[in-house]
Amino acid sequence: MSLAPVPPRSLAGFLAGSVMLVGAVAVPTAAAAQPNVRIGRPAMASVTPYINPFIGTDDSNSPDPVGGGAGGSTYPGAVVPFGMVQFSPDTPTASPSGYRDRDRTIEEFSLTHFDGAGCPNNEDLGILPVTGDLGGSPGANWTSYASGYTKANEAASPGYYRNRLDRYATTVELTATTRTGMAKLTYPNTTSARVLVNTSRSATGNRRGDLTINGSQLTGSVTAGGFCGSSKTYKIYFAIRFDRAPTGSGTWQGGAVSPGSASVSGVDTGGYVTFDTSTNPTVTMTVALSYVSAANATANLAAENPGFDFTGVRAGADAAWNAALSRVQVSGGDPADLQKFYTALYHVMQSPNVASDINGQYMGFDNAVHTAGHPVYQNYSGWDIYRSWAALMAFVAPDVMTDVVRSMVLDGQQGGLLPKWSQATNEDFIMTGDPGPIIVASAYAFGVRGFDTAAALALMRKSAAGGTTQGKAIRGRESGYESKHFIAEDPSDSLEYSASDFAIAQFAHALGDTGTYQAAMARAQWWRNVFNPESGYIHPRHADGTWPWPLDPASPSGYTEGNASQYTWMVPYNLGGLIDAMGGAPTAIQRLDHHFTQLNGGLSRPYFYIGNEPEHGVPWVYNFAGDPAGTSAAVRRVMTESFTTGAGGLPGNDDLGATSAWYVWAALGMYPATPGADTLALHGPQFPEIVIRRPGGDVRITGGSATAPYVRGLSVNGVPTSHNYLRYGDVANGVTLAYTMGGTPGDWGTGDGDVPPSFTDGAVQPPAAPRLGPDLALNRPVTGSATCAATETLGRAVDGSLAGNSKWCSHASPGVLQVDLGSARNVSSFVVKHAGLGGETTGWNTGAFTIETSLDGTTWQPAVSVTGSRASRTFHPVAARSARYVRLTVTTPTNNGDDATRIYEFEVY
Repeated sequence: MSLAPVPPRSLAGFLAGSVMLVGAVAVPTAAAAQPNVRIGRPAMASVTPYINPFIGTDDSNSPDPVGGGAGGSTYPGAVVPFGMVQFSPDTPTASPSGYRDRDRTIEEFSLTHFDGAGCPNNEDLGILPVTGDLGGSPGANWTSYASGYTKANEAASPGYYRNRLDRYATTVELTATTRTGMAKLTYPNTTSARVLVNTSRSATGNRRGDLTINGSQLTGSVTAGGFCGSSKTYKIYFAIRFDRAPTGSGTWQGGAVSPGSASVSGVDTGGYVTFDTSTNPTVTMTVALSYVSAANATANLAAENPGFDFTGVRAGADAAWNAALSRVQVSGGDPADLQKFYTALYHVMQSPNVASDINGQYMGFDNAVHTAGHPVYQNYSGWDIYRSWAALMAFVAPDVMTDVVRSMVLDGQQGGLLPKWSQATNEDFIMTGDPGPIIVASAYAFGVRGFDTAAALALMRKSAAGGTTQGKAIRGRESGYESKHFIAEDPSDSLEYSASDFAIAQFAHALGDTGTYQAAMARAQWWRNVFNPESGYIHPRHADGTWPWPLDPASPSGYTEGNASQYTWMVPYNLGGLIDAMGGAPTAIQRLDHHFTQLNGGLSRPYFYIGNEPEHGVPWVYNFAGDPAGTSAAVRRVMTESFTTGAGGLPGNDDLGATSAWYVWAALGMYPATPGADTLALHGPQFPEIVIRRPGGDVRITGGSATAPYVRGLSVNGVPTSHNYLRYGDVANGVTLAYTMGGTPGDWGTGDGDVPPSFTDGAVQPPAAPRLGPDLALNRPVTGSATCAATETLGRAVDGSLAGNSKWCSHASPGVLQVDLGSARNVSSFVVKHAGLGGETTGWNTGAFTIETSLDGTTWQPAVSVTGSRASRTFHPVAARSARYVRLTVTTPTNNGDDATRIYEFEVY
């Protein structure tokens, strides 16, 4: 569809129209009318005191994290919602760049930062106040001017940062507007108070810059970019003003300092200005950025920060955050839980970043200047944000998300495709898959409109056909994917392509494009081509269709930042099919319980890894298996154990708000379980009362509890429901969700018709797993061969659990396990769960075994004889018979020559 021109507007509409007036603070209003502004609501106390910007600024507890992903990699500096400027300190050992809480040295205060990216990034335009004579050139050894600091002197709050540089006895205070930063520098009594401005250094290397000094005004540019090893760069222009004329100035280049010089350009360049603070210790500086021109940076500064009222700008930043965060109002919780929740929402709203200037101009993906009538956003961590962040933004800030999607479509029209992982105007092609279509489709599924949907769908189809952006395909493996219906040797990338195809299908279906829907859904169902029924996992596959063997479910080899145990759950649009392929809900639940043995297991353990995005949706697989209590238990454990209020309080990279978005959804009691669709899987809220202010009507959630985690009942607008999910249409126009929570699980949400939808169009589905009924061997008496270790007892094979390495192991040959069912029972099938389902190598899956039955324990009747097996789970239906005793005899314990029998579960039905 074609859109009429949009009248110019600004982020003030988001900040003022977020919900209401906040306390006694008057929120600025936009020049143009804002359709989502709500008035007449009761004022609410400020939520910004709950924000702790230091959360996520140091390492987490993950034992084997993604490289660069040991901690949240957040920054504590001054920023407003989605601001172009992030004015924040940089320290020496930050991972991968920016700030680390445990460091006690500050190298500079720079203007650009990412919230939690996993590669060195930004740190452009370094500013450092110093005192005394300049010794060596800052261009030759910038870090020689770094200063230590004392932790007690450091403080941060939304839109504000303060510290004292001990070396220079100088206090630095920072605040920001959307396109400007502001520094209040309080020096000692000296005639040599200086401000160093580095126009070359960044986190990714030293590049060309330029600077012109004209009294109290400085203008110039820096060359930025190089994210994650990319060779691409772009220019950032700046304008700086001081509140008084300097007493001196100069520049440097390389090892040479040039006092009195008013301009410089090249690599390793910068400049300084000097002030006399013997009678007035305070120097105030304002700085604006632009990606278009120095003239636009100057105009941004004049429009947003024309004076030197630090207190007023700081108050405006706090008001902006309060307005934005108050779109979601929670009450009744523990102060620590409130701090975690609102800090997470704060991180969610730091990215993407406004890239257009106050006059509407912006630099496009074609490296040309364009003008838009709405804020244009850039910086998309696509692979990370499509799972949790995109739907959350559409849900709580649909006006902003509308402009985000408009911006993405503009990027595609100017560069070639919807962005994948882009920094400013550069598509850097980081990570795998094709996430742009999922972000747009998710936004649309959660109600975002007002963008060119026809153009968006055309860009999706182009990408799925192998199209390019900035000269390169996002789907670089599309040809092989199309010919084989999977991506050889890389099942994780294959799943990403299929996930994008699912989102394209849903978007096309919503727009009435049946042909695209059918073709894309057929490709989406190719997930089955990387699920190996023998191993029971998403499994690497050779180009000839064979599977490498054995599979180590804990090995990251062949997977993108994960392993087989983790990626096996990444079929969020057809979890019903996946559960059937695994053998049914009971097996899936056991495997999930095993998976949550650890919560932040990292790359090389067969457990859940909350610190990286492919696993973010896994807790809600329990809902699809009819066990929402499992979801509730897992989510609450993760919220409590993996998210804290400390500097290491994020379990991994925040990845431009992705990890924090997970936490926000978790606290709200719902999760967008199917990216590209509108499903909300439910697990129960953490807070007694939640109000989400939305244009179509408020979403009110009551009955939540931090101490009673299980949903015992739910009513939607007063009507009880047993469904453990909602669709966006259920909440779009306002709704009241009234929960009854309990300390123990009930039967809510466990019925066959209560589970979230799986999308099955496009292929014949896996056969429905048989309903076997109760396990007759569960916790029954067992006898048999000696065990490998005291913890690997016979009883572990009949305890109904895979979790915690719960198995029977024996070196006896043969290995024998005998179960007493207690009385004669009707028996018609057996299930044996081998080492692979316990996260061990499939080479240890049992090779040959027999199963016999008996009524008296003396006379045995053969039931099952298996040879040459490698499967992780074996199912053995037999003609119904009466039996009290069942005996499993293992004659070939493994399929790789190891001599130990390992049986995780022996089940009788």
